[in-house]
Amino acid sequence: MIGTLLLREGQAGQPWQVQTHNVVDAGLLCAGLQPEQALALVGRVFGLCRVAHMAAGIRAMGLAGNVGPDHVRMQDEILQDHALALLVTLPAHLNLPPQRESLCKVLQDRQAGPAMARELIGTNASLAQMNAQAFEAWLATGQTETGAFLPRLFKRCQSALDGVGAAVDMAGLTPQAVQARLAHEGVQPAPTMAYDASIWPDYAHYPVMQALVGAGRVTPFARLVARLLEFLACLEGRVDTMFARVAPFMAGMGAGVGVARAARGMLVHAVQVRNGLVAEYQILSPTLWHMAEGGLFRQAISRLNPVCTKMSVECVLAALNPCVPVTLEAAQHA
Repeated sequence: MIGTLLLREGQAGQPWQVQTHNVVDAGLLCAGLQPEQALALVGRVFGLCRVAHMAAGIRAMGLAGNVGPDHVRMQDEILQDHALALLVTLPAHLNLPPQRESLCKVLQDRQAGPAMARELIGTNASLAQMNAQAFEAWLATGQTETGAFLPRLFKRCQSALDGVGAAVDMAGLTPQAVQARLAHEGVQPAPTMAYDASIWPDYAHYPVMQALVGAGRVTPFARLVARLLEFLACLEGRVDTMFARVAPFMAGMGAGVGVARAARGMLVHAVQVRNGLVAEYQILSPTLWHMAEGGLFRQAISRLNPVCTKMSVECVLAALNPCVPVTLEAAQHA
């Protein structure tokens, strides 16, 4: 999705509102181009998740002669997205010093990844396999200024998100849901887009996630922990979980559809080529699903505590991870 979002705090206890601005359908820009030209345009237009967009486009247009991005490059792109959020952007919102030196090491020295993971979380134990008690004990190590950085960060996130609301639980995105959306051409009623296209479904089965969710909805804090687990998986070179759903997803699609795993979740490109030119190009990004009416992002924002702080909202945004800039606008109180 290309555009910007405005989050406006509700007045007098009213729900927060979401407004989209300058939304551009990038697929329309590709109409009439040769497939190779369309692919080059996609690479120029998308600054975020560029490698994943290129991979989906290559698969959708059947450009087998091109050397497509492999999992290593997509892993690097995913790592960069989570590393920037967890080491620089989110700490700044929580009044913690940005870890720019750690960010440089993470991005420049892949061989040091496992050691950096241990240094940043302060333990050799697997966070993903922790039960509720073990995870709370890990968070407690972040109560001192001398503790490892990530438990300190997530302890503050936990406090900032306490009572914030914005919890949502919905079915993960499926090939059938994608096919229904692609087949829809103005026919009423339109198929629902209330699916979770984020990275959450790839991590929901882990013990720590089950402990964080319990019988309730998926909280923003649980979604942040999913980003943490993916960040650690990238550092340690354990990419099987990230890409496990791509092949089954592709198998459920027809010709002209490409699927890739991006930092924000499942990305789909669908292309129709006629007489050597692109006749139709649709891009279904995670943010497109989540920003639709009834989508995950809109539901989460509608459930925000009306009086939550800017710091809390920034944590919610980091958890939802939209691929467009977001501006927060506070209500004008009398």
